[in-house]
Amino acid sequence: MALRLALAAALLLPGLAQAAKLREHDSGWNPPPVIPPVPGETLPTIAELEARGAVIGQVFIRVFDVFDPTIKGEDNWLYRTANKLHINTKEATVRARLTFHEGEPVSHVRLEESERSMRGQRYVYDAIVRPVRYDAATNTVDIEVSIRDVWTLNPGISFSSSGGANRERIELEELNLFGWGKRLQLAYTSDDERTQTELQWVDPNILGSRWRMDTSYADLSDGTSMEFTLERPFYSLDSRWATGVDMLDDDRIVTRYSEADPYDGFRTKRRSLAPWFGWSQGLKDGWTRRWFTGWTFDEARFEEEPGVTPPPELSPERELSYPFIGLEWLEDAYGKARNQDQIMRTEDVYLGLAARVSMGMATTALGSTQDAAILKAAVQGGRDLTPKLRIIGNAQAATRVESGELANASLSAQGQHYWRFSDKQVFYASLTGTVTDNLDIEQQLFLGAEQGLRGYRNRFQSGTSSALATIEYRLYTDWFPFRLFYVGGAAFLDAGRTWGRDPAGVAPLGLLKDIGIGLRFGSARSGLGNVLHVDFAYALDAPPGEDKFQINIKTKKSF
Repeated sequence: MALRLALAAALLLPGLAQAAKLREHDSGWNPPPVIPPVPGETLPTIAELEARGAVIGQVFIRVFDVFDPTIKGEDNWLYRTANKLHINTKEATVRARLTFHEGEPVSHVRLEESERSMRGQRYVYDAIVRPVRYDAATNTVDIEVSIRDVWTLNPGISFSSSGGANRERIELEELNLFGWGKRLQLAYTSDDERTQTELQWVDPNILGSRWRMDTSYADLSDGTSMEFTLERPFYSLDSRWATGVDMLDDDRIVTRYSEADPYDGFRTKRRSLAPWFGWSQGLKDGWTRRWFTGWTFDEARFEEEPGVTPPPELSPERELSYPFIGLEWLEDAYGKARNQDQIMRTEDVYLGLAARVSMGMATTALGSTQDAAILKAAVQGGRDLTPKLRIIGNAQAATRVESGELANASLSAQGQHYWRFSDKQVFYASLTGTVTDNLDIEQQLFLGAEQGLRGYRNRFQSGTSSALATIEYRLYTDWFPFRLFYVGGAAFLDAGRTWGRDPAGVAPLGLLKDIGIGLRFGSARSGLGNVLHVDFAYALDAPPGEDKFQINIKTKKSF
């Protein structure tokens, strides 16, 4: 089987490379400016405009259709009909995402973050923010904001299979309702744990303001779930304040697994409420520092479920009520990429250093079932070591300290390495590790197909710690079938293991490895914005009785 996979890789990946050579290179979306340049005149750079103290004059908003009829492959009745049926993004919707306004001094920070803000919306394929005209007499500059829409009505039936578990989904989703940037979704999902019917509404700019609302309700086969968020976030690096509230009411059966099979379970009922407020002095010398404070109420109740084997250590409840304070540092350092985690799309990559720490104190006097210090910390960063070598990393830690002991403690870290051979070829490597101690009963650490060990079943291993290494040869092509999606390919090796025993007391199997190849299909016209993965993986260390060959079909946010 390993020989067959190697042979398939030898045939598949060069074939994709040859397909790329036969097609016209797409250097990126770059429409001509709304105001043609005057012959013989040179538009000052943004840095020069800032140095002159230039002020923003007019802001032109341009919204381009999903399909471009000026391109031969997109000038047909089907794509012209799709453009007519599609409601383009409203100008007011675009303006609500910008962090600069007419009459303000030009700032490269605000122009760049406005471009990132627009590109981060699922209803936008790409965005360009640039100066297009400068009047030296009045020292004003006109700015153009151009975006290209994608198809945002997503009705249909989807199927995915990963690690031996199937997932079916029927949905009707509109990501840009009437062009106002609102999201409405009705979906039915069925997987190996439960079925659920969910209704979700997301308004990222309520009445054109900076306020955001995200609310959802799900009817589960084993309970219900309701989430609600209302917030005014730090929408800019120079934002001075933010506030919000998060609420959750969730009732479902939690199943614990041993060697990928259900072992025991229980019903958990969780309610939480967390109002918060943040403030900042804005962006200074390339850094933003933000303070946070708020209150968290988190209640979890655990009950035995008829027909389900309960765990022996099931406790009736856990309540935490505590004030908290936190501090965040954020460096203004971003870069752009193409053919990194997407195919033939502009990607915004954070290449600075960001860190956040917070601390809360729960006491029985405030309604908690125990006294505890709640500690959280996170850090992330990225750097271009050479023009062809990029590294990105992050780490998170969280714990409660109860009676001098750690509770629900976890420390995880990930490092990613991108070594670019060419515009179309990347060597990717990642290393992920997690260490836990005294996890809450509803938490479990897994290692399997869902976590990136693609040759093994979902939840194949469970323990108290885990590590996973992945190396991939990635090929990005210009192959653009029907001008709807881009095609890529990958050859990979995964290796991982767990430490510690699972809920059944089963010892880990040691180091597990797999090899495989895969196809990637990057969406270019749909608001799904995902990459469809079709992976064929072979387990090199599968124990007797386990299927050594896995086919994983699923969508992810990255390559």
